Amino acid sequence: MTHEQETIKAEEQQELLAFPFPYADHSMECPAEYGRLRQECPVAKVHMPYGGDAFLLTRYTDVVKAYTDPQYDLIQLSDGDVPRLEAGRVTGVTEEGESLFSVSNARHNKIRRLVTQAFTVQSANTLRPRVVDVTHELIDAMERKGPPADLFEDYAIQTPMAVICDLLGVPQKDEKLFRRWGKSIISTTATNQERAEQWGQMMQYLGGVIEREKKQLGTNVISTLIKAREQGGDEVITQPELYSFAVGLIAAGFETVSTTFTNSAFLLLQRPELVEQLKSNIDDPGYIASAIEEILRITPIGAGRPRITRSEVELGGVTIPNGEVVLLSSTSANYDASIFQHADEIDFERQTNPMIAFGRGIHACLGQQIARMELQVLWSTLLKRLPAVHLAVSPSEVPWRPDETLTFGPAALPVAW
Repeated sequence: MTHEQETIKAEEQQELLAFPFPYADHSMECPAEYGRLRQECPVAKVHMPYGGDAFLLTRYTDVVKAYTDPQYDLIQLSDGDVPRLEAGRVTGVTEEGESLFSVSNARHNKIRRLVTQAFTVQSANTLRPRVVDVTHELIDAMERKGPPADLFEDYAIQTPMAVICDLLGVPQKDEKLFRRWGKSIISTTATNQERAEQWGQMMQYLGGVIEREKKQLGTNVISTLIKAREQGGDEVITQPELYSFAVGLIAAGFETVSTTFTNSAFLLLQRPELVEQLKSNIDDPGYIASAIEEILRITPIGAGRPRITRSEVELGGVTIPNGEVVLLSSTSANYDASIFQHADEIDFERQTNPMIAFGRGIHACLGQQIARMELQVLWSTLLKRLPAVHLAVSPSEVPWRPDETLTFGPAALPVAW
């Protein structure tokens, strides 16, 4: 088949496929459309909820290529009304100031290097005792109250929020504000005006945090960035970039971890044999680390990440013109059988697992080592303290989130023990 024929084949998909692909009711099973496209049309034209059509990448090698090749760029405000999942602008694109989601790659790398040390494996392990303490306190509270408990509200969401508050140097009593703001950042239904209002509230709050930190610099991430700015000014990091970094931590730091844990618990608590495997190896750090990699591979939380081409590119035998939105599906890539043997099975001892739940390249998740540590502790503490934990209702009775954010899954997860 010629390149022209491949391109026509991809373009024909716009009449066939609407994105995102729906999951079955109360299911975490990867939609069959991804597997079919990986085999038949790995670079497929799909119709997006807003703005028109985009190219969907479903094969692992193509997704990694788009994550790491600068020809696939972050979407900018100047790109206009692009195909997207959101009613307003693409998440991270704002008119309220410079954003780390839209600066040049070189600028992004420069700012990211300022705080790299706070997000290494070593730093994550330094935070581990604090996370262990938090999870035990939360289990204590669940036991005092008695079953049923909500594994999302009573456990999953509060653990990463404690870490974010420590990293930013903000009081945990304000965590409900962060939740509201974080939801607005990843909303698919909020208008540009509604997002701007929430952004303004965040900026006002963070302004107070930054002013307090300036008076007594600490060791948290905000103080690190303030010190860098005081030494090098706008050349090192601008005030809007400092703000947007904090916003990024708020949005990504608690939402992704809490959703991943809750979604994986919904999935695994329906598979007692898998929970037994985890419990049998709960004191083996290497096993638990490997299990969390597999959990990250098989647990979906969203549809994918967008990029835009800055020149004509060829991918998977398809020519994609300049200025086209390309959607990178890590969910599909993580089920690619050409990379992962028996990809549809859950194997906690998988020897080769180059999963890409955190993305790849210079925009890969900065906090991925902390997220890994948090998930390890969340599962370890839960199964040590409540080894008989199980769903308190049937899977079909678990309340589901409304379809209005970039992530999906249970709105609550009732459990007993």
